[in-house]
Amino acid sequence: MSPLPRSARVPALVAVLGLALLGVHAGVASPTGDISDHYTDHLRHMSEAQALVERGFAIYRAPYAEAAQGLHPCPDHIGLFPDRTAPYPPLGILLHWPLGALERAGKLEPATAHRLMALLWLAVGLAAGALGLVLLRPHGRWALAGGFLLLLPLLIGMGANGFYDVVYLLPGAAGLLALVRGRPGLAVVLLGVCAALHFRALVFAPAGLWALLATWRARRGAAIATGAVAALFILSAAASAAALQGTLETIPAHNPVHFSHLLRGKIAPVLFVVFSVATFGYLLRIRHTWSALTVLAAALVALLDRSHGYWHALPLVVPPLVLAAERSPTAEPTARPWQITWGWALVASALAFRLPFTPYWQWLVDAAMRRVT
Repeated sequence: MSPLPRSARVPALVAVLGLALLGVHAGVASPTGDISDHYTDHLRHMSEAQALVERGFAIYRAPYAEAAQGLHPCPDHIGLFPDRTAPYPPLGILLHWPLGALERAGKLEPATAHRLMALLWLAVGLAAGALGLVLLRPHGRWALAGGFLLLLPLLIGMGANGFYDVVYLLPGAAGLLALVRGRPGLAVVLLGVCAALHFRALVFAPAGLWALLATWRARRGAAIATGAVAALFILSAAASAAALQGTLETIPAHNPVHFSHLLRGKIAPVLFVVFSVATFGYLLRIRHTWSALTVLAAALVALLDRSHGYWHALPLVVPPLVLAAERSPTAEPTARPWQITWGWALVASALAFRLPFTPYWQWLVDAAMRRVT
């Protein structure tokens, strides 16, 4: 058998490592599906999906205990933040419906359904990470270092613990790749799908505008058509946001940089805003406008986010991906833009999450020590 060509070795190695991680997860996952034997968001979403199909937007107007009453696939899905509504768009919640329905119908044992749910998100996280590395690879070691040290560990931890947030990064990264490869119309649709999956996908709004403008310049008819498709996806998320009005107060504002703390004069949000504006200014000065705007979008998501689980840090690693799409691989070879942008992702996460090993690695420490920080 002839050896693999050099260009195929890295993708093959990534594929082998990905399959190995999926195998490890299948062996170590708890009966609730996650590797920390603690996180249950995916279990709650599986019940919410049943309620969304059978009771519609009640999940956005009534607390979980009421909206999903009598529809739980098994007792493990009961009592998970019962006083809170579902702050996620319909498409994102519905992704949990098939496995939840199979469990509820008795076609799958509870532990099997729970493990498959988290295993699915790990697989999606690995796929999103692979696309991110494809974006970063042409830009050298500093670009890739952030991908391997921050982006990929975070996605693995999120997926392995059942957080479906990994899903919105997949069409987001695919949309950026479509932009790089001269297919802005496809990028518009993919970024519309991204927005329909999760409210934190707001971080991709500048990239969506970039794709729409690029499509308009190429073909106005295509821009109108793809823009209309993207708008339909976005409207589904907007409808759920409208239904949620007045219910978000059930989620405490524990995020250290939530804007309410900014109004109280706390130091962490002030430093977060100053550092974010400085990074925005630097990227704008070197004419990476869309990357600069994405830093502001990521900062806005963090300022509006009421919770601060480590998986909420995903928007902070999106600006480097946009930088990879915006910056030509043939540009002057300088490490500074990557050092600044990845540095912002690291320091901003330390301010917003206050975890000793940062949100990118803390999940691994916690899993090894069988505790949760």
